[in-house]
Formats: sequence, C-alpha cells, structure tokens
Amino acid sequence: MAGEHKPQGIEEFRKALLEAVDDCLLVIGESAGDALLYHIEKNFGIRRQDIPEKLEAFHGALRRLLGEGATVIDILITKRLYDRLGLNFEGHENWTIVDYVNYAVNAKRGY
Repeated sequence: MAGEHKPQGIEEFRKALLEAVDDCLLVIGESAGDALLYHIEKNFGIRRQDIPEKLEAFHGALRRLLGEGATVIDILITKRLYDRLGLNFEGHENWTIVDYVNYAVNAKRGY
C-alpha cells in the first residue's frame, strides 16, 4: 500500500531499491530473476548489492541483455520503489530507471 513504508536516509533508500529489484525479479519468476542477476554479475561485474551505486551500469546491462524489454523491468522496479517510498508513479517518455530514481531522491529530499 502506498505510503505504508517511508524510508529515511541513504541506507534505507538503498534497501528500498534493492527490495524493489527483488520484487520485480520475482514477478518474472525466481529462476529467471536469478539467471538475470547471475548474467549481470558475470558479464558486467555488477553484484545485486551494488545495484544502487551502479544503477546506470545496471540499466545498461539490462539493455544489453534484454533490449527494449529492459524498459519493462525499469518500470516494474520503479513502481515498486515508488510504492515503498510513498510516491505516486507517473510515466515519462524516454525516462530510464536512472531518471526515475534521481527524481525519487530529489522528491524525498523535498526539492
């Protein structure tokens, strides 16, 4: 439920983002999600726990592996993240997960 859990601070934001990634990967199936994370780590050197700090590289890895399908993953992760942060999701043409996360960071800071 939106607004139910509102993380404060960087560590809680990281946790919310990683939980959103986990939620999204469960939507595509546990085995498929595990396989995707495995290939991202093996081929791009991005471990699951490093996704918040390497978000742009994570997005690039998704694009390389899934092509336009990465957009679906971006949106699923973003919707889960916004729900955890108590933000309303509004889609924007040509935005990536990086843009959505930057917006969320600024929104939570009150900018």
